[in-house]
Amino acid sequence: MPWLLSLCLFLSAPLLLADSEEMRVAILGDDMTYDGRWVVQIEAAIRAQKGLARCSIVNFALPSETVSGLSESGHAGGSYPRPSLLKRLKRILDQYHPTHVIIFYGINDGIYLSLDEGRFNAYREGMNKVRIQCIRANVRPIFLTPPLFEPDRLKPTNNYHLVMKAYADWLVKQRKLGWEVIDVHTKLLSSIARLKKENPRYIYARDGVHPGDEGHQLIAQAVWDDLAPKMQWQSELPPFDNAKAKPLTLSMQALRNAWLSQIGYEGPSLASGMPLPEAEARSAALLSDFLKSL
Repeated sequence: MPWLLSLCLFLSAPLLLADSEEMRVAILGDDMTYDGRWVVQIEAAIRAQKGLARCSIVNFALPSETVSGLSESGHAGGSYPRPSLLKRLKRILDQYHPTHVIIFYGINDGIYLSLDEGRFNAYREGMNKVRIQCIRANVRPIFLTPPLFEPDRLKPTNNYHLVMKAYADWLVKQRKLGWEVIDVHTKLLSSIARLKKENPRYIYARDGVHPGDEGHQLIAQAVWDDLAPKMQWQSELPPFDNAKAKPLTLSMQALRNAWLSQIGYEGPSLASGMPLPEAEARSAALLSDFLKSL
């Protein structure tokens, strides 16, 4: 059918910025992204590119969130079910008006149970809905495959690592349909295998899910390796200095908290953000401090 062909071409066509359009990046994810350490490293790298020192970058991540809309019984001690990105995505797109969205989900979407077709389908449908909403809003979505589960254990709980692999493999296959996908999952496995060979005592995530500083560095590197060529940016991830980047971290936190309060969300009780105009002014001052240190 001609209309179906047109729809497929529309959904597979890359979105391009007009020369006069400001780049506005929204980063979506769960706890690992809300933490912000890999996000700040990517932000620093973007700001190092010509003409992008003061572009808009906001971390919209929300702990415990999914794209599948699923939640295990008794999550968070029964205080709230896992939040769903699809309940707030339209507000993010309508109010922030991003040009690019980086999407990092999966670890919560199978709710830590073994592979199940119903849960898998909920993840696939959720990702499809996210992509369609972004493209209809003239936003360029860039998907990251799920992170790792218990990579330091010989027998991960419920074989959940295989769930994450299945989700990652499916997402990579969507490249054939025009999706922009960065395979963080496979790159992390390769990096961790190398590090464990160098040091058998190396631990990626002590709780099985949330990595430390070095793990966040690995995520940032895995993202940048594919993001840079997609965007025609410098291929090397710039060296990252935590001390020099402190203003950028504080800026990320101020904008994140303010925008979460502005957009609204269901689920966890988080620190309230300052009013958005105050947060933007605070961010601008901190960004100036960061740029002076370069």
